[in-house]
Amino acid sequence: MRDLVDDLASLITDVIEDFPDVEPLDSPIPEVKKDDLLITNKMSKCPPLRKMHLELANLNGLKILHSVFFPNPHYNLPIFGCDIVSTGKTVTAAIVDVSPVRGFDNWEDIRELSNEYKFSERRPIPLWGDEIFSPYCKFMRINKNIEMVNFYCLVLHYLHVYRNLVLESKPDSNWVNTMLRLDDQIHYCNQQKKNDKTRGILEKLFNKEWASNYIDTVLFDKPLINELQGMRS
Repeated sequence: MRDLVDDLASLITDVIEDFPDVEPLDSPIPEVKKDDLLITNKMSKCPPLRKMHLELANLNGLKILHSVFFPNPHYNLPIFGCDIVSTGKTVTAAIVDVSPVRGFDNWEDIRELSNEYKFSERRPIPLWGDEIFSPYCKFMRINKNIEMVNFYCLVLHYLHVYRNLVLESKPDSNWVNTMLRLDDQIHYCNQQKKNDKTRGILEKLFNKEWASNYIDTVLFDKPLINELQGMRS
């Protein structure tokens, strides 16, 4: 079987490093070690993207990848996200999406890619995700090598389209549009924080306070209004 987590981690890292004017971003918690748990967090930014986050975790052979690209709200860009949970033999959860924000309507390429790829074990979108994921979100369980390859190719193509959107984007001088995108990004983070599985695992390994801090500052930190002026480019 392919190691989908390692393959996608390499792919996402290459895409991040290939963005123009990319620079490292300090992570509030770059590494976590506890017993059999190891978590690493790498973050970067470029003018159109305020944060590109790649988290890798390993717990007793269970491998997890979490990645989100959060746009600078001055740019009319959606949110890219990808998550993988793998036991080594089976990918129990694989999800990739380009999540919408108000004002973005350039869906043709993503729509075509979504229709092109089919998977045999689709999983239902959790209720908290209905409001933030696009109609082109792919969420499935994978235990066939060919579907591992297909999912890798799907993420590759989604990232290719997303990268082109970023390269073509320009700052939007309309403050109202910026605030709408800011509000949608905050809503995205609030909905993601309703994922009880993530919170439950972290609380069990650590405690409620640590779990909340990690989710709020590392996984789904919200852009602050007073930071927007500094994000303009």
